[in-house]
Amino acid sequence: MLKTYIFDEANKKWIEEDKSLLYHDLCAILDEERNTIYLWNGPKSSQEKLKKGYGLLESLMSYYPTINFQLLVLKKKVPNHIQNRIDIMLYELKQKDKKDYYKFSRFATIRSYLIFLLVSIILPVLSFVNLISSLFWIKIDANFKIGAEVYDNWLLISFILIVLSLIFFSIIILIGIIEIEYQVIVFSLLGILVCGGLIAYLQQGIFLFLFQEGSSSSIYYIKQNDMVEFLIVVALGIIVFEVPNVIKLFSFIKTYRKFVF
Repeated sequence: MLKTYIFDEANKKWIEEDKSLLYHDLCAILDEERNTIYLWNGPKSSQEKLKKGYGLLESLMSYYPTINFQLLVLKKKVPNHIQNRIDIMLYELKQKDKKDYYKFSRFATIRSYLIFLLVSIILPVLSFVNLISSLFWIKIDANFKIGAEVYDNWLLISFILIVLSLIFFSIIILIGIIEIEYQVIVFSLLGILVCGGLIAYLQQGIFLFLFQEGSSSSIYYIKQNDMVEFLIVVALGIIVFEVPNVIKLFSFIKTYRKFVF
């Protein structure tokens, strides 16, 4: 038969407890069949507490005058029946830790979030790859030469990709609200705000650049420096929300991989 006691450091006494344990507890497990007292010092307890509790075990053993107990401090190797009792008493605490560790509580939201986040991260990258293709346009002196229709399509593709990103981030915010995951909400809101800014920026169309001499309604000449500055502005905007969301993605996969793969 096993009996368990928790050391009350404030009152310097052992108190019988068979329901639950905390990580900062010092617990004495009495095994009357084996005439042994096992001392479990929780991972957040201290050696000083162990020393004090160990010194006051005589008062506990006085309740069992007919038994000559041997004392064992549990370390790495723990008897199975003792480990089972410890696990039972730690169950509620471990369940709470598990709840705190796993912010998402539904398989549907876990998988949906992963898919939408991946797409939301990839689309802005594709948008920027499309924009950076401008560096391969025909170069004449210090200018880029581009047809009006190609220019419009170039901006339109990136515009659509950013709009889609904004939509997906909006969906992710709803997932964050459902799961009450504040980090998801904040990072997605950041994505929405920056994507909204980029959409407004790209909507300027032909007014994004000061076309150079020789431009017409069908052919545009754009200074190379202006194009580089434009790309830097867009890149910085994308980085602002991509970095935290990419970090969140890796963290999410590490935590929930067994529920996804």
